[in-house]
Parts: sequence; structure tokens; C-alpha cells
Amino acid sequence: MTGLRRQLRAGLSALSLLSLAACLSDGDAVPETAAPAAQPAEHVVISALPETVRAAPAAPAYPEIATLTGQPAAHVEGLLGAPKFRRRDKPAELWQYRAESCVLNLFLYPGGGHDLQVDHVEVQGQNGVTPAQQACFVTLLKAKEAAEAS
Repeated sequence: MTGLRRQLRAGLSALSLLSLAACLSDGDAVPETAAPAAQPAEHVVISALPETVRAAPAAPAYPEIATLTGQPAAHVEGLLGAPKFRRRDKPAELWQYRAESCVLNLFLYPGGGHDLQVDHVEVQGQNGVTPAQQACFVTLLKAKEAAEAS
């Protein structure tokens, strides 16, 4: 077991140095105090790493709120579900999505194909607190995910 640990340590050291070298541009120099790269063992098996060493799965990435602008109504409904409130003032519509901490207002106007698309996005806070727009958007996305999971 000690030999395998030594091989893993040598392989990981080599990978760390290779990663550092990849970060440096052509004009950058490696400091003279850097240790020489160790040669990785050819028979290191990554699947032999203990479970605690393996990387945890990445958290789901959520789109930026700015990407809503220009999106057709059908895409928004697929992303956030049906709005909690909808007001039609021809030719525009106001769609409102509500969370405990915020309200997302989407102003939709006819686009090139006469279908409604998001023209403006606005976030309002509850109880006098104005949240970050992205935080409000992610809260609403997570709420829809939770509703679909149940």
C-alpha cells in the first residue's frame, strides 16, 4: 500500500506542476526555486483513489438574468413556469414571478415574428429590501425545480 501512495503522490505532484506550467504564458518564467517536475508513474490508476479524494459533483449552473432579455415567451415559461400574475396592455404584457424575498417583473413586447419576447427585466424586493437581481432569478429557478421534483 505504501508503494501505491508514493506513486499517487508522485503523480499528483507532477500534475500540479504541469497545471502551474500551463497557467504560465510564453513570456513568464518559472521561479528558480521551483522543484524539478517528478516523472509520473505510468501505471497510476485514477479509479484507485479513495472516495474522499474524488471531486464532488458541480452545483448546477444557472443562466444569468441578463439572458432573459430577447427571449421568447415560450422559452421563459419553460424556464420559470407560468407567471403568478399577467397583465395585458396591448401590445405589451407584464409577467410577474414571486418568491418570498423578491418579485421578478418581465415586460414582453412583440418581436420580429410578432411573438412576445422579453424587452425589460426588473426585480423588486419584499419588506423594503432590494435583493440582487441574479439571486432573485436563481431563487425562482430553484423554486420551479423543487415544484417539478415533488
